[in-house]
Amino acid sequence: MIVYWVFRLIIFLGRPFPPKVGYFFARIIADICYPFFRLERRALKDAMSRVLNTDDEAEISLACRRSFRNFGKYVVDFIHFLDSTPEEVRSRIVFEHLERVDQVMAEKKGVMFITLHFGNWDMGAAGLSAYGYPVNVIAETFPHSRMNALVQGSRRHLGMKVIPMQKVGPGVIRALRRGEVLALLIDAPEPGGTVSVDFFGAPSEVPAGPARIALRTGARVMPAVLLRVKGEEDKIHPLVDFDLTYEKTGDEDADVRRLTQQIMSSLERLIRHDPDQWFIFHSLWNRTAKMPQTERTLAPEHQN
Repeated sequence: MIVYWVFRLIIFLGRPFPPKVGYFFARIIADICYPFFRLERRALKDAMSRVLNTDDEAEISLACRRSFRNFGKYVVDFIHFLDSTPEEVRSRIVFEHLERVDQVMAEKKGVMFITLHFGNWDMGAAGLSAYGYPVNVIAETFPHSRMNALVQGSRRHLGMKVIPMQKVGPGVIRALRRGEVLALLIDAPEPGGTVSVDFFGAPSEVPAGPARIALRTGARVMPAVLLRVKGEEDKIHPLVDFDLTYEKTGDEDADVRRLTQQIMSSLERLIRHDPDQWFIFHSLWNRTAKMPQTERTLAPEHQN
């Protein structure tokens, strides 16, 4: 209840200002809040140590602070979702390969965009919807009904069909078989169990549902992240893996594990473009899992 009313106050105060003004204050607020979110900070440090392949506390802490700041910018964007128009969404999201999306949609197999809490994940689905694609999103349900109505209402306002995570079922299968888009997160818990895969060099438990849905429908699977690029922080650039392919062998459990590994390996490469934009506030790894030993690979630019 407290979080809901604080959020409503932020919306009331922040909505009249353009996003860039909000980003300035979001950075300040994020720095103030950072020391107080102990559990989230601990999970984030665990993730950043693996992504950056380092145990340097200063480097890890800097990446975590940047992640908090970028999450503040996401909150600013979400505030503006509530009264954005499709035209405004199209002006902010830079789709460089819409023709490739059209080619995939023309196959009529259904398309699964699988992403993470990275950059501005809502903007990807909103952008596709604004360009006229039929978009379904699987979303977490907030325990507080008013908070849930606020968050899900903003998505429906922009043309997305919201499917609660607890009600994933035949409707999802039918949507894909109609050739529609399904957007979902794979770094969040969901019904249907998990599968263990290698992620940044260590065993990680992630949802098995996305792979099971793809294998049962034959939908195309396209891992993607929505990147906020340095110098263009009000613009969102999708990075999409159009080249992932898979085949069924008849052993569903093995196929699920194999496809999930492909998805996570693809997302691992995309995360490396800017780890600071990954908002992973719960651990995907067993804390006894070994750290990766591979050579660190970092993008040349980071969003501050």
